[in-house]
Amino acid sequence: MSNKLSSIIYNYRRYKPDQVLTHTQLNESISYFEDQDRLSRLALHGAGIFHGLSLSLETPEETPVIRISQGVGLTTDGDLLVLHEAVPETRPKENTIAISELTFTHYREFSDEKASYTPYFYPDGDQMPLWELCAATEEEARPLSELPGWEDKVFLLYLECYPKPQDICGDINCDNQGIEQVSQMRFLMMDEGQLEYLIGQDPLFLRERNTREALAALSPLQLLKVVHQKENSLSLLQLDRVYREAIFEGNTVADFQAAVHLVLAEFGFVLDEEIRSLLKSQFDELLLQHFSFEEEAGYQFNQYRYLLMRDLLEVFNQLFRILKQLDGWPNPELRAFPKHLLLGKLGDESYRHQRYASPSAGYAEQVKKVNALVKKIHQLLISFELEENLGLRIVPSGSMHPDGRFPAIPFYYQNNPDLAESWHWPHVPVSYHFGIGSNPLLMEHSYVDRYLVGGHLNTNAENTFQSLHSMVKQFGLEFTVYHVDLSVNPGDFRSFMEAHSSLKSMGGVPKSGTYVLLSNENRVIGDLSLDYRVEERQGSSGPGHIRVAACSYPWISSLKYLNNLARSLKGSRRRSGLQPDHYRLVVQDYQINGHRLTTGPVTLLIPLEDLFNRRMHAVTEALNERFPNGLVFDFDESLKRLVISRAYDDQYEISFADTTLNLNGPLYTYTQDGMVKSDQTFRLQAVRCEEVRKYRPSTYLQLQEEFAPLDKDDDYGAYTGKWKEWYRLIEQLKTDSRFTGENKPRIPQGFQDLPASLQRIIRPLQAELATAEIDHQLYLTGDWANGSWASIEMINEYRNTTNTNDLLFRFLNLRAKLHEKEQATKASLFIVLARESDRRTVERLLSEWTDRVDVYIEGPATGRRRRVIDTIEEKIRL
Repeated sequence: MSNKLSSIIYNYRRYKPDQVLTHTQLNESISYFEDQDRLSRLALHGAGIFHGLSLSLETPEETPVIRISQGVGLTTDGDLLVLHEAVPETRPKENTIAISELTFTHYREFSDEKASYTPYFYPDGDQMPLWELCAATEEEARPLSELPGWEDKVFLLYLECYPKPQDICGDINCDNQGIEQVSQMRFLMMDEGQLEYLIGQDPLFLRERNTREALAALSPLQLLKVVHQKENSLSLLQLDRVYREAIFEGNTVADFQAAVHLVLAEFGFVLDEEIRSLLKSQFDELLLQHFSFEEEAGYQFNQYRYLLMRDLLEVFNQLFRILKQLDGWPNPELRAFPKHLLLGKLGDESYRHQRYASPSAGYAEQVKKVNALVKKIHQLLISFELEENLGLRIVPSGSMHPDGRFPAIPFYYQNNPDLAESWHWPHVPVSYHFGIGSNPLLMEHSYVDRYLVGGHLNTNAENTFQSLHSMVKQFGLEFTVYHVDLSVNPGDFRSFMEAHSSLKSMGGVPKSGTYVLLSNENRVIGDLSLDYRVEERQGSSGPGHIRVAACSYPWISSLKYLNNLARSLKGSRRRSGLQPDHYRLVVQDYQINGHRLTTGPVTLLIPLEDLFNRRMHAVTEALNERFPNGLVFDFDESLKRLVISRAYDDQYEISFADTTLNLNGPLYTYTQDGMVKSDQTFRLQAVRCEEVRKYRPSTYLQLQEEFAPLDKDDDYGAYTGKWKEWYRLIEQLKTDSRFTGENKPRIPQGFQDLPASLQRIIRPLQAELATAEIDHQLYLTGDWANGSWASIEMINEYRNTTNTNDLLFRFLNLRAKLHEKEQATKASLFIVLARESDRRTVERLLSEWTDRVDVYIEGPATGRRRRVIDTIEEKIRL
């Protein structure tokens, strides 16, 4: 039996009218289109088992039944194989593929004399033993149980192809009938011992098996984690040794070396020969060059060799993942399995053809990625070099940028165009070796999660430390810089490590982290980092070493004004102008002992929600948080006065202006001697200071620790936590059974959801407006819209209950304490007129209603004026 694609036709004839056709011409046309059809399948889809054709075994009543599920397979000769069965009583004979499986209970010996499938079934010129699965009704059929060792046989699907022998012709001449070409699927069994010969003819299966075994021998590689402790990192040599041991104790170098050699040996069919040969010839030498450590050698900057190994393993792990996903097979051998498919053994698929996808299905892109990663391993090894005097630089980096800019190339690799090309192929990454005028810190980058630092090794540590500080400030970088010299005071580093055990080496610093510059005898030897900020505090004294003076003053804004401003969010809002959401406080000038804490006006925005919950304490806490190295601000509820704490002998001056409602609000200046408003001196208690002292930040850091109030509330702390409980009860009432289901909701959506007592008040008002034919919109606002209301029905239930744990009881009880209200919530109504001319009529109609409801009248929207009702988020249209 010859394979169809062993030779193909690329030419065929076009026929003319009334042309006499010969068998050669007809067969030529058929062969051309059949060849194209087979080539299309093979070239565009591949070969092997695409899905299904799975084996399973059942033994009902101890009779073995083999089931083969429906599926699709393609041979390397382009034959499309799908399970089918004959449709009875059809001529010519037809088949159907509308079946889910085929079942077999019998077998018979199989002879391949008709097709002669050589060399596959003929190892020594004679056919190997084969058995065919068949129906019980076929000739020579025998039960499966009678075949010794049938359970361990290997199953295959064989397409038997041959020309049917001619027999005696009937009335029509044989020359006009043609020769029937038979293609019949056979399900065969063979011994596992004979299978190796069949596989030996199949380079696709052999390559796939070798690849599978190679991948099984590989696994992702990892470095041992370095944990810095006082026992292993306090000296120069200890620091070097801890990284050397992390590399070798995990056997990382040997494992990486063996893994790369295995990839080069078993995956040569996808590797560019030039890249493969270059890495294979230099790989061992380069590894030895970078990772041969001498025990007694001096400091070797091993933390950067550790980072090199980390980069190498990261690339290898990417390579391993792509190789596992590699499912294309270049130019499949036509002779691999032209007329058969291996289905495997029962319960074992090791002898089963897989799907060998066409190279057109993304294979070329996969091969490019594989070669780029292998090339990157080589480029990392030849580019690694710890150069000095490169110049201090900081470059942004990240995990994976969509356009390939990150991760960035660090300083310990040379400026190598080939490395840049393969770093994140096919993209161009950010690099430490950026050109003049292209500093990446000048650009806005997304996906930045770290910064790489380089060009600092063996430089003057103090100068580098100051330069880093300047660069952080100049470019607005989000990390803190810390400096430790191992030769000056190792005790400081010991304390730092004990306080921060997560120090690690990454060649830079995470965003919002801490960069620790390491030096020895004022020469930079490396760096470490933390994932969080550490603010360095120097020269802080003990708690009893300073005297503290506290002075009290009236605040620049009256407490009534602050109270009304805060409540505007919850109740009535301004009738003119925009409703503010924040209390705006401007710190115009701030200095202590002549040291300025501001370089210009600083604006603090305190949310009115915070002002409502905590009153003046929200203001003082905002001041303390904004100026942690300055005066300590507090508020004394008994005196209703601002309290400023300072070092006893220090002098200060700070100026405030409230610009919440008026941008030209007056300026108030506080000093240790008094308070000034627009050059007018108030009579205030003052503290005289005769000495001029230098500002000491550590003193005020200590003051903050000791005196800054935390989570303080109003009225001597009597209501501490009560406001939180108040808002929690409001939220819980929304889901209480008395306000869910068929009951009216806690947050009304319309008039029908209001309690009956409130409906009785509002309905007559609506009737009067309707009678007067006033075109208007009516809104309910305030507590009724945010769920903090209390109705007459609720209050009656509250007075009659004895269950003090009841949610309603706790809500009304706390309401009485916080708001001093025991009566029902008064309705707050907004009447929005369609015509401004109706305002006087409405005012006259509603003059008698003011004792029962709060009524606000607003005209129509005109021009750009923003109506008050439009600024109220919580409102109910009635």
